[in-house]
Amino acid sequence: MREIGYAVRGFLTVRRDSLRLPLTGSLTVRADPGSGAFTGDLVLRPSTVSRAFCGVTAFSAAVQIAPDSPVVGVADQEGRTFATVTVNAILADIRVAGRTLISGDSCRTATPAVVPLRSRDDFGLERGGRLAGRYHRPPFTGCGWITAFLNVLVAGPGNAVVIDLIPLPS
Repeated sequence: MREIGYAVRGFLTVRRDSLRLPLTGSLTVRADPGSGAFTGDLVLRPSTVSRAFCGVTAFSAAVQIAPDSPVVGVADQEGRTFATVTVNAILADIRVAGRTLISGDSCRTATPAVVPLRSRDDFGLERGGRLAGRYHRPPFTGCGWITAFLNVLVAGPGNAVVIDLIPLPS
C-alpha cells in the first residue's frame, strides 16, 4: 500500500441557491498500486456561510462537515477516479439579523449523506486533480423551532460538491 497526502480545497452548494460553503482540509489515502483501489481519511475544517443584503449580514452559520466513514474508491487505467464518502453536516452558531437562533452542535443531519465523487479523465492519485459530485442532503434534526424551515431550504436533492486534491510533498 502506498500512502498519499493531499490538501483539500473546494466548496459545496446548497440546493435552490447559489450559496457556497468553502471546504478546506486534508485527505490521506492508502492506495493499492496494482488495482487502483484506495481508502482514505478525510478531515475538513469548520467553515462559515453567510448572506448579506445591502452590506448587512442577514444570516450566518458555522458549519462542520464531518466524515462518517473513510473515503473509498478506485482509480482506473484511463485516469478516471470514482470515490464515495458518507458525511454528517452540523450547523452551529446560526444567526439571523445578529440574533443567535442556534448555538452548540445539536443541529445536524438526521442520517449521513452518501456523497459520490468522480473525476475527469485527467486525474491521477499521484498528481491529484478535481473530483465532483451531486448528492441528496438528509433532513436536519435537533435545530429547535427552525428545524422545519431549515429542511425546506437545505435538505433534499440537487446539492453539489467540488474538491481539488493537491498532493502534499512526501
